Amino acid sequence: MAKYSHWRDGQHEALINILGEDNALALLRGEKAVSFQDVKLLHFDSNGRCIPRNLTNKVCDPNTDFHLVQPKLDYGVRLARIGECLHAGLMISAAEFEDRCQKLLERLGKDELCGNIVKAVHLPICIPQTQVTDYGEALNPFLLGVDCSYPQEFSGRTFNNYREDDLAKKVKIVPGIRHDALVEKLAGGHAVGVYFPNPMQGFSVLAQREQIEVLPPWFWLSGGFDAVTAMVAYPDVLARDWSTPGLDFSALQWQGARGSLYFKANDAELKFDRGGNLGGADDYYSGGLFVLG
Repeated sequence: MAKYSHWRDGQHEALINILGEDNALALLRGEKAVSFQDVKLLHFDSNGRCIPRNLTNKVCDPNTDFHLVQPKLDYGVRLARIGECLHAGLMISAAEFEDRCQKLLERLGKDELCGNIVKAVHLPICIPQTQVTDYGEALNPFLLGVDCSYPQEFSGRTFNNYREDDLAKKVKIVPGIRHDALVEKLAGGHAVGVYFPNPMQGFSVLAQREQIEVLPPWFWLSGGFDAVTAMVAYPDVLARDWSTPGLDFSALQWQGARGSLYFKANDAELKFDRGGNLGGADDYYSGGLFVLG
């Protein structure tokens, strides 16, 4: 049996990410000693994926056959699509939208422990003002926006909302995962920020909810309004084809603690549906993070 055979795939890389490659090589050459009292643990690896740490729920390595591609950011085009399909009109100028999101990405990139997040796919969005008395009812108009945007992008494909007329009084925010801060923000006006769709690919939904507790407070676990607005703005990225990762709505529960919601695309359709088995780790699904700009 090989020495250290109990280490899982990817753990060696994760350790190098934590130490830093230069430090790891210097240690091997005997040129440097490390005091672990001084080690600062990174939150994201060199690909922008969350580094799981002391989680009790299941995590597996991501299946890289399922991946996203960072688009060129044309703020005016994406903002116009949100305004059209969500009937939101002109919420903000394209210039201000770009300025705020670029400054946010620059701040994140300079963060010592979180800077790697900008290496993950990142999608600037502007979420329209929304008053929420019932989350499911408030989410329905956003899903109608996907039914506007997705067929425009992919002629001949269909958006299938398998929870149509099945969200009212059934959707709640999971306590303690910060998504309620976004709902509070939207009550007073639109919200500008950056959506990171798959920094936790391979994390079970329950592990994603654990992970948010160790991240800095400006990272909010994605629910419906941010994920759906991003889908409206970027269907070419988030619903490209069969090899696009599924998107968990990990901040939400549907019909109780054992259910949640998700998007999944293939070559013919984009579907929105409910999901169970929240403790199972799927290597081609991820929850998202939203950072307010």
